[in-house]
Order: sequence, then C-alpha cells, then structure tokens
Amino acid sequence: MKFYLRLALRNIKKNKKLYSSYFISTIFSIALYFIIKTVGNSPTLKGNDSITMFLNLGGYVIALFSLIFLFYTNSFVIKNRKKEISLYHILGMEKRNVRSMMLLETIVIALISLVSGIVIGMLLSQITSVIILRIIHKSIHFSLIFSIDAFIKTIIIFSIIFFLSLIYNISVVVRSNPIELLKGQNIGEKEPKTKIFLTLLGIIALSSGYYIALSITDPIQAMVLFFVAVILVMIGTYCLFTAGSIALLKFLKSRRNFYYQPTHFTSISGLLYRMKQNAVGLANICILCTCVLVTLSSTICLYNGIQDSIKRQYYMDGTITVTDSDYPDQVYEDVKGLLKNKKYDSLYTLSYYNYTGSLKKNKVHLNDYDYNHLASINLISLEDYNHYFNQNLSLNNNEAYLYSYEGYNNPTISLENIPYTIKGQIKNRQLQANNCFAPNNISIVINQSALNNYKLKSKSYFIGFNASKKVVDEVTTAIIHKDYNYLGNKYYVSIQNSYEDIDVIYELYGSLLFIGIFLSMMFLVAAIVIIYNKQISEGFEDQNKFEILQNVGMSQKEVKQTIQFQVLIFFFVPLIVAIIHLAFAYPLILRILKGLLCNENVYLISTTSCIAGLIIIYTIVYLMTSKAYYRIVKR
Repeated sequence: MKFYLRLALRNIKKNKKLYSSYFISTIFSIALYFIIKTVGNSPTLKGNDSITMFLNLGGYVIALFSLIFLFYTNSFVIKNRKKEISLYHILGMEKRNVRSMMLLETIVIALISLVSGIVIGMLLSQITSVIILRIIHKSIHFSLIFSIDAFIKTIIIFSIIFFLSLIYNISVVVRSNPIELLKGQNIGEKEPKTKIFLTLLGIIALSSGYYIALSITDPIQAMVLFFVAVILVMIGTYCLFTAGSIALLKFLKSRRNFYYQPTHFTSISGLLYRMKQNAVGLANICILCTCVLVTLSSTICLYNGIQDSIKRQYYMDGTITVTDSDYPDQVYEDVKGLLKNKKYDSLYTLSYYNYTGSLKKNKVHLNDYDYNHLASINLISLEDYNHYFNQNLSLNNNEAYLYSYEGYNNPTISLENIPYTIKGQIKNRQLQANNCFAPNNISIVINQSALNNYKLKSKSYFIGFNASKKVVDEVTTAIIHKDYNYLGNKYYVSIQNSYEDIDVIYELYGSLLFIGIFLSMMFLVAAIVIIYNKQISEGFEDQNKFEILQNVGMSQKEVKQTIQFQVLIFFFVPLIVAIIHLAFAYPLILRILKGLLCNENVYLISTTSCIAGLIIIYTIVYLMTSKAYYRIVKR
C-alpha cells in the first residue's frame, strides 16, 4: 500500500500542470460552499429571514454546480492521463492495482482540497459576514465564525462528488484496454459535416427566444416568460455553436487567400478537426458568460437603485390610513397627542380617494391594471384640499390642480374620458398622500361636484409624520394597540413604519446582490477553467504538430501568431455571442426591473460596467493562456 501511496503522490506531482486547474476548481468550490453555509448559520444574521433564505438557496445552487463543474474538470484530467495509465498496464500492473493507485490519488486530492477549502472558507467567512451586514445596512459584529453544520455538510457533499469522480475514473480504466488507452489522447475526429437540421433548429430556437425578449411588454408576463426565453436561447446557442461554427470554419477554409496563410491554415484546420468538442466548450463558455452578465448587472442595478426606489416610495416616516369611518379625526388627534413633547419634523392629514390605475400620456383610468402604465391615483376634492392645507383656491368644473412625482407636461388631463384643463401644478409632495409603490404617482384636485360624477370608493383619511426611528416605533406601536371599535363596524386602519420597510428592502436587495456576486464568481471561474483546460489539453495534443511545422520552416513568431489566433477565437467568440444575448435580453430584463421600480439609467450603467469588467478579465486570462499554450508547444 505504501508503494501505491508513493506512486499516487508522484503522479500528482508529475501531472501538476493538469492538476493545478483541478485543485483550483475544487478548493474554490469547497471554500465557496463552506462560506455560504457558515454565513447562513451565523448568529449575526439571525432574524434576517430574507438573506438566510437566499443563502440556503445559493448553497443548493453551488452544490449542484460544483458537481457538474468538478466532474467536467476531473474528466479533463483523466482524459489527458490515459496514455500514462496505459503504460502501467503494459508494464504489467493489473487493473486492481491501478484502481488502488487511483483510489489513493483521489483520497490525497480530496484531503488536500477539503482542508485547503475549509481553511480558506473559515478565513473568509468573517470578512463575508461583515460585507453582508454592510450591504444590508446592519450593525457590524466581529466574532469568530465556525459552523459545525457547515463543516459536516461540506465534507459530505464534496466527499460524494470525489467518490462519483473516482467511480467514473475507474470505469474508464475498466472499460478500456491498454491499446485504446494508449491511443486515447491521439484519437481525433474526422472533419465534421455541416448539419443543416441542427443549424435550422438553432436559428428557430434562438429567434424565438429573442422574439420573446423583444415583444413582451407586460412586466408580470416578462417574469413568467423569462425562463422560457432563457431555455430557447440556450438550445439555440448549443445548436449554432455545434453546427454554425462548422459552417463558418468551412467558409473560411474555402477562402483560399485567407486560408493559405501559415497562421490561418494551422489554426482553422486544427479548430475544424476537433470542432465537435470545441463547439460544446464554446457554447458552455458563452452560456456561463451570459449568466455572469445577466446575474451581476441585474443584482447591481437592483441594489444601486435602492435609494431612488426609497425616495420614490417613502417620503413620510410614519403613516396611518383610516378607511370606512365617520370619525377619522380622532385617530389624528391620538397621533398628535402621542407626538406631544416628542421631536418630529412634520405632521399633516388629508382626505382622498386612492386608486390603482393607469396613466397613458394624458389619459387616466381608474382600476385599470395595465402594468406598462401602472399608476397610483389620488382624487382629492378642492374643498378638502383648502381645508387641510389652509388654502383658498377655486376651480371651474372643467378645471383641475395636479401633483405628479415624475412631472407632467400636458396642459390637459382626462379622467375616465372626462377632460380637465390643468389650472396649475401643485409642488407640495404632501399631496401624494400615501407612500407610493407604483411606477407613477399622480394626485388630481377637482371640485366635489365634479367628483360626484364618478362612482367613488370609500374615502381614505391619511395621517403622515416625520420623526426618528424611535419616535415612529413608539407612535405606530401605540396606535396598533389602541381600541378603535367606536369608529364603526367596517373601519380599517393601515399603519406603516417606513424604517422597518426600508430595512426589509435593504435586506432583500442586499441578499440578491450578495448571491448575484457569489454566483457570478462561480460562473466566471468555471468559464476560465474550461477555457484554460481546453487550451492546455490542446497544447499537449498539438506538441507534435507544431514540432513538425517548426522542422519544415515555421518560425517562432509564426507559432506565436498561430497560437494567439487560435486562442483568440476560442476566447472571444463566446464573449461576443454572450454580449449579443444580453443585448436582446436587455428589454425583457429592463421590464422586469421596472416592475421592481428600478431606474433604467442605473441598469444601463450596471450593464455596461459589467461588460467592460468582463472584457478586462477575459483579456488578462487570454494573454496568460496563450503564453501557457506557447510554452507547451515551443521547442
């Protein structure tokens, strides 16, 4: 057994170029999962249900992705070790001995990866916890975090992954004879044929996904059909990379002036020769890059738009709304009494009729749930406005005063197809009456006689005040415990503490941002590892080819140019396609984000920043990979 252990350790050391990406992948995945589970169990986040829920969900996603990702990385290693394993067979080593050696290799790799990943995870868990608390605007507590639950789950999950990888590796050895293993690295592919059906399927699927993204206008419908569009685009991507790439390379091959150049000839023939495998790899990289851009840009947009969303929705710290009561003034007097001897900025009250409807240009419709033009509409009688704001304004029955948070530039407004001339716009935001959750907010002041032309719902009585969190908590809590049965049998009192709501918003959007960053990191690392593994693998395969080409006269400069051109295609074609996917998905994602009151400019800035950042990272990895490829094939 000691012999096999020494042999296993020597093999790992000898194949360090192959195992380096595998170790990075496993350690990274283990550390990521351990951090997620540790922070999710942290006592500092107790009571923050949203982020705990998202962290648990993120843990499941990372575990599933790690299984797929590490299985791929392991298959890359075993594929490139087939020749080595065949030599052991030829030298007389039995399959059971090879299995023992591979078992010990797996145990050593698993122990190194688990120890390294968990240690790194422990070191980063505290930093991660602080980052999360800062993101969600909670007070920061420093404490050493170690979760037994996270430790046990990490060991179990990744032990299962290593075990499945071992089973796969052993099955490769058992199912193959030494001669097949010896040729395993050298077995290439015939020049693939152009697949018309697959190309058409890809075009149809991709076009359908793009059509959904561009045609859907309803934010609710956009949320439902988003995943349908994603699936169609993924199918189209795989089909077009598999079939379309072959057609493109054959087209370039047919261009004699382009093809018969040293760098182009070698690169295109090499890519075409192994395009079946390359196409799947290119599609995987493209999908992963798209996931990075969509996930990161959306979550950054949501988080960066919090302040604008809060400014739009909340302008009063504490609000009480009374409906279906003949004595609402009593609630106002109670609030006024509770604020007595306390520091507060403002207190006011207003009677109004509140509707959720639509605002299309200058046409207002009540109870119209058109999500593309959704608006919170307040109807206020001139008599109530003058009374509560101590004014002495006058209106004709065809005239109106108007308040709009977004601004209103039309001289007229139509309310349920009855036109009104706008006599003036009121700038006082207190006319908004309630904290608004619709994209648009509008308040219309008309005579009570004009209001009587409409079938109005029950009048609401709004009380709003601004004060510190402590004062708002005290007042709203006291109102909750008041006995208001004397207000009537049907009365309804709605109480809102903006401080609590804002905390919930920060927690929710902050959780989404954190998980978005984590998942984006995982997708990006996976894309980089796939690219690196693919290029290093092809570098080993191409050693003999480039040696022959150099023997017949190819210069070192031409070798470098050939490598750079070949790697450039593998790198940037998926990135370009991913950016195209994002461009078509942009309107659909924007509609979803607008439904969540996200600002369009914020999303545009977030998207362009993510694209720029990904291009920079991509370029750095491209330069590193092309250098590594060149070091393998140069004489």
